[in-house]
Amino acid sequence: MNYFKSIMLTAFALFALAACDTDDLRDDVDNLKDRVESLEAQVSLLNDNMTAIKRLLEGGQTITEVTNTDGTYKLKLSNGETISLTQGSKGEVAYPEITVNDEGQWVVNGEVLMQNGIPVQAVGTPGKDGIAPKFRITDEGSFWQVSYDNGTSWEDVLDTDGQKVSAVSDGSGGSSADSFFEEVYVDSTGEFFVVKLKGQTEAISIPIVKDLLCEITEPETGMKNGYWEIGYGKTATTTVKVKGENIIVTAPAGWVATVSEADEMTNVATLSITAPANAMSTRATADNGSDVTVQVNKGASWAVAKIQVKAVEVVDSYYALYNSGATFTVNGIEVNNTKFENATYIDTDQTITTPGIYFIKGGVTVNYNSTTNAANLLFIGDDSQNISTVAITGNYIRLRQNTETGHFLCKNIVFKAAEGFTNYLFTVYADESFANVAFDQCQIALNGKPVSAITNDKRSIANFSMENSTIKITAVTQQFIINTSSNKNQDYGNVIFRNNTFYCLSGKVNQLVLFNGSASGIANLTIENNTFINLETNTGGYVNIGNLAKTSIKNNIFWTNTDGTGNVVIIRPQITSPTGDICADNLLYKTMTYNWQMFYGGKLPFEGAEELKALTSNPFDGGTFDLANGIFVPNAEYAEYGATN
Repeated sequence: MNYFKSIMLTAFALFALAACDTDDLRDDVDNLKDRVESLEAQVSLLNDNMTAIKRLLEGGQTITEVTNTDGTYKLKLSNGETISLTQGSKGEVAYPEITVNDEGQWVVNGEVLMQNGIPVQAVGTPGKDGIAPKFRITDEGSFWQVSYDNGTSWEDVLDTDGQKVSAVSDGSGGSSADSFFEEVYVDSTGEFFVVKLKGQTEAISIPIVKDLLCEITEPETGMKNGYWEIGYGKTATTTVKVKGENIIVTAPAGWVATVSEADEMTNVATLSITAPANAMSTRATADNGSDVTVQVNKGASWAVAKIQVKAVEVVDSYYALYNSGATFTVNGIEVNNTKFENATYIDTDQTITTPGIYFIKGGVTVNYNSTTNAANLLFIGDDSQNISTVAITGNYIRLRQNTETGHFLCKNIVFKAAEGFTNYLFTVYADESFANVAFDQCQIALNGKPVSAITNDKRSIANFSMENSTIKITAVTQQFIINTSSNKNQDYGNVIFRNNTFYCLSGKVNQLVLFNGSASGIANLTIENNTFINLETNTGGYVNIGNLAKTSIKNNIFWTNTDGTGNVVIIRPQITSPTGDICADNLLYKTMTYNWQMFYGGKLPFEGAEELKALTSNPFDGGTFDLANGIFVPNAEYAEYGATN
């Protein structure tokens, strides 16, 4: 009996111990969760303060309302934005001391914050916005990291000795967020919000003006990549809240912007913006995209709001235009129902096996599987704002014009290879110079196979153009766009690459070649306003050409943060170099040590030709660099460079 009691007591003790262990484990988990949430909250306060400092230093806004809750100030600005600023919170995090020096640069723990050897600006400089870096703590909770691209990539924060900056408190209850501020307060008059940064002798005073407001409402439709896209010659509207004495509206050259009278009760008015008439007629006098600015004053104080606009072609139905007898263009080539008869409208997913004139409903996918030679093959995505898809199955597209003037025209189309398709997109299938090949507003995914492969001496393209398009390339060793056999003497007329984005989604392409033909010739080569991201080549060149007569190479951005495999050349004429025309204003940003040259050997072929302009600062800092979605918008300083598609 006593033996049984002993067993029972032991069992109860084990249950009690197990319960205790479970409770301790639950407490440990809860404590860890609370600590993680606390760290996240403290880091969030740091980033909020960084954003607040940048916004207050930028100017252009007044404060309409201030509330203070336990040291956290909520500031409502005259553009409707609300920012938070926290003074003096305690916690487990060892905050770095952050301030801004007299040159408007961020200073962390007494050292100017650097990105690729360049000081990071808190206050924008002419043509370039300031940056509000984001901070985080490493996964193990030990060190600070910083991001200059809104959290896409991170790097360690280093001290003067090149060591990582600790995020761990010394155990005395945590350091104070006052490492930001000497003082923060509303002055005795109630008319100014005053901020004095750590280490600064002068305070920042921002007016508090309760009856001053200027806030643009983001349009419900038309916003893309940070721009309000408005059709050429069309007017679009949105609401704007304005309150003050005078309203001033400014717009880019060629644009018209007005603000209606505001409602007295709601302060809501209508902002109307009209884009330039068309791309061609306004090229010399109009800006294709820039800021529309609305300003409102009350006395000496001003509130400012801006929205970026961009003129684009907006067409609900190209097929309707075609049927009405109207004309539209694909890279300058006219399309109408007289020139191209008997078009077909496709509104459901299907396979087509014969060449023709095809208008494809937005969102619809067409599988093209044909071995018939095409004299005229048109793929037109019907809705300019809703792209259509063409999947190439079975074999490549065969072009043969015979006695006709041939056309392979593609507009507003996503090209993709069907499953198992491993060939190039098209070839010329007869001994001729096929007249016209044009890609406009297209998206093409490449994985090492060229867009065009022509291997016969007597076959070529008279006019090839790729404009306003996006070319996404898988990380491969070699990628050609136009490929000819190296020993074939082919004559091309006009080869145009304009306003395209070429990029490698992950990693890099070792050798991108736009045109590969060391024995071939091009009469006129145009490479203008393109953006190239992580696409290297070698001394063979982006363009490896036998004879090159005329060139227009300008306003391109070549950007890479890869290690490199060797020196890079953009143009490599093997036999005859151009004797004139344009080669200027081409930007290069690289982190590799290898040299990049515009022409092979650094030999500029004609007077006025310029070498690549190497940048020390990233042209996308303060702009948009979205590798996942292929969106690359340079900052205001470099707005005239690269693609806008």
